[in-house]
Amino acid sequence: MPASTTLETLRDASRFGLEETVRSIQRRDAMEQSGQSYVVAAMCHRRLAFCALLVDARPHAFFHHLCHSAHARHHLLRLVANGHGADPRFLCATREFPFTDALAGGQLDLAVSLAQLAARKHEPALEYEDDFLLYHFLQQYCLKLKGVGAPDLSAILKRWDVVLEGGSDTYLEMCRALLAHEASAFDEALQATIDARLLKFSRLTRDSGPNDELRKTEGALFMNGLAVLRLAEMQGMETRREYVTIPSLARLPLGMSPPPTSAWMETESHRS
Repeated sequence: MPASTTLETLRDASRFGLEETVRSIQRRDAMEQSGQSYVVAAMCHRRLAFCALLVDARPHAFFHHLCHSAHARHHLLRLVANGHGADPRFLCATREFPFTDALAGGQLDLAVSLAQLAARKHEPALEYEDDFLLYHFLQQYCLKLKGVGAPDLSAILKRWDVVLEGGSDTYLEMCRALLAHEASAFDEALQATIDARLLKFSRLTRDSGPNDELRKTEGALFMNGLAVLRLAEMQGMETRREYVTIPSLARLPLGMSPPPTSAWMETESHRS
């Protein structure tokens, strides 16, 4: 199935999913009580962001959906901080893709708020520790850049190395270079990560199901790469303007005016 057809189908499904999720939140049903509704809302907006950029080439719409994803997550984490219940599955660090969406969108204050509210402990039953450490490092790095707290970033990387048990991880090398402000090593590690992702997605079963969607969204646009590049730029590190799966069109400037914080709950029916 052509990428455009897959993404148009995904866009329709995401809009419908968002409408269902908003109803769930308004009803305060079991999905809302578990926190799942907010995770689904964030994911729907992330998928709509992919469609806005990859199908329509509309960076402003891409930006808005990234903000909506981050605002939905922030709303959930604020609710939980104030006593709202939630299933641990929806709070673990590897559900923090809206944090990287906020960074990709250049919303640094929002990224800091998400990092402050994010889980700081690995959930062994729910996620691999190296996956947790990637998000945890990026969140703590963001906090340090903004002068919030004094996280021990080297300790996170040392733990990551222990978890790998002698293995290698291009993400770890990228984070090491980021911490050391080594632009050349960072560029090499980022390129190695991109190459590894391209290989991974090329090996997915070619069908019309979830693998096809992954290949044409996450496989086509490296959102974590956008986030890490943002952190590198904030440190004044020189980077290439464009990489494979990180097009220049997706490199949004800092300081764009975000949509209202509650706009993530607006659906197509609300706009019509």
